[in-house]
Amino acid sequence: MSEKESESPIAEAVIRPEHVGDSRQASELLEQLGYPTEPGELANRLKALRGNDEYSVQVAEREGRLVGMIALHLERPLLHCACEVRVMALIVSEQERGSGIGRRLLKAGEEWARGLNAAYICLNSGNRSERQAAHHFYRHCGYSSLSTGFSKPLQDQKEQENVL
Repeated sequence: MSEKESESPIAEAVIRPEHVGDSRQASELLEQLGYPTEPGELANRLKALRGNDEYSVQVAEREGRLVGMIALHLERPLLHCACEVRVMALIVSEQERGSGIGRRLLKAGEEWARGLNAAYICLNSGNRSERQAAHHFYRHCGYSSLSTGFSKPLQDQKEQENVL
């Protein structure tokens, strides 16, 4: 057991569905991931996801504080018979990394995907040097890097902000 694990036992963190009131702390987590978002804006996004069975947002909470979050989306089949689930975001607070929270959140996401009879669970992770630890973590959890993702903005930043 590492020193970090003995300081903050995994058993104290509870994995639960995200609910109203989590947006301020969830926005702090997203900022650590490199996606700063105003809590009010995030509250609107989470409200929309909460009302849709094809999305799941789960959080890890320790002593009233969010220490992690996973957001998942069901994707309908085209290339094979069964659906798949995409991890849209997985975040563990900087002070909790290495404590097992990320692995527990991934497991919770995998359970949700199995409950939907999904054939795969997949995710994208940037090819930046600061993401290498995350890539190692995903491989250690049984994920393989099988493709290269590409993206192209269809709107400028101002147009994107007006969409929400």
